[in-house]
Parts: sequence; structure tokens; C-alpha cells
Amino acid sequence: MAGQYGRSSGQRRPAFGRVDPFCLFAVVPMLLLAGLLFWGGLPEVAIGLIVLSALLVVFDSWTNRPVKVVEPEYDDDYEQPGRY
Repeated sequence: MAGQYGRSSGQRRPAFGRVDPFCLFAVVPMLLLAGLLFWGGLPEVAIGLIVLSALLVVFDSWTNRPVKVVEPEYDDDYEQPGRY
């Protein structure tokens, strides 16, 4: 009964969408730098860069999620057959 009235149509907007390929222009160099820093003896900074790049990918995916299509509940322009 709660979903019978109001804006609850049963459709939910997905939490995440596709990752923009241009996001990889920032993420790949960060990961390469993290690998060099890890190899160079700074694992704390490398882990920080890895976490930052993962957060960037998640944020990009969240901002590119598809738009929820809202269908009108009532069609005001509907003409009944046989009535003019």
C-alpha cells in the first residue's frame, strides 16, 4: 500500500555507471607513480596514491550513472475512443 501512492514507482536509479575513459588519463599515471614509490621504499605514500586513484574511479562512475526515467502517472492529453 505504501508504494501505491506517491513517487515510489519501483524503478531505482543505479548506484554506478560506466567509467569515463578519460578518467584513466589521471588514474594510470597515479598507479605507475605508486608502483615506483612502492619500489623506491615509500609504501605509505604509494598506498595513499592507490586509494586516491580508486576513489577517483568510484567518483567518476558515480557521476556517470544513468538518469532515472520518470514516466508521468496520468496522461492529460489522452482522448477516449468514441468521445469527441
